[in-house]
Amino acid sequence: MLTKIEEYSQVELIKNGYVQLRKTTTILDSGSVISTSHHREVRTPDHSIEDLPSNLSGSINAFWSEEVISDYRTHVSASAS
Repeated sequence: MLTKIEEYSQVELIKNGYVQLRKTTTILDSGSVISTSHHREVRTPDHSIEDLPSNLSGSINAFWSEEVISDYRTHVSASAS
């Protein structure tokens, strides 16, 4: 029987409010790993995190303090110029 397991295996809190996430997908056949793959995504304070597990979204919300959000907005404004 095939089983698919998806989990966030790495979270990186980056300067200026960026959050890098690595989701690992593991396929098992009768309990033995037959495939593992990774997908990366980046979240910023202007993106929703409602779709993430509560333990992850809680940590990200704690990281996104007013100071971090302000730094992010300053960075985005400077990059747009």
